[in-house]
Amino acid sequence: MGVLADRLDNMRVRVQSPGGKIAAELRGRTDVRLSFSPESYRYFNEWDLERQLAALARLLWAARMREYYAAVSEAFGETITGESPPQTWRDQEYYSARDSIVAEGRSADGRIQLAVRGMTEWTVRIADGSLRTLTEDEFCARVGEAAAELISDQFAKIRELKNQIYG
Repeated sequence: MGVLADRLDNMRVRVQSPGGKIAAELRGRTDVRLSFSPESYRYFNEWDLERQLAALARLLWAARMREYYAAVSEAFGETITGESPPQTWRDQEYYSARDSIVAEGRSADGRIQLAVRGMTEWTVRIADGSLRTLTEDEFCARVGEAAAELISDQFAKIRELKNQIYG
């Protein structure tokens, strides 16, 4: 494996929600782990937690992209802070279509649903009553399941799009 692949496979980024009551960590490419500050889980309701998790997802994605570009910079020996502008009509078509991709993931029990459009518009849905019936550890595990499925869906849709446009 090359330097870039190794760095991405071993990536670790961690962020906290506004207010600092929830933290999320991305390990490697797909392992998302959620944690709450002590005793805070029991004070959330589904609606507020949906908003907090959507904000946390935006922060985690931004941190992931910073780490990704740091890894790319290391691999190529020059500072790279973003993707290059489109060079061809295919590139323009790809960027436009990629920004419209909707990726989705849900927990195995269906209680947690995540969706993102263009990796910018995040939506989190928590089934009513979930916070009363799931322990904190169970809830965090369900979010991890949904996040892994969303990431896999995003990767699959990107591969399919690349094949359609460049294949």
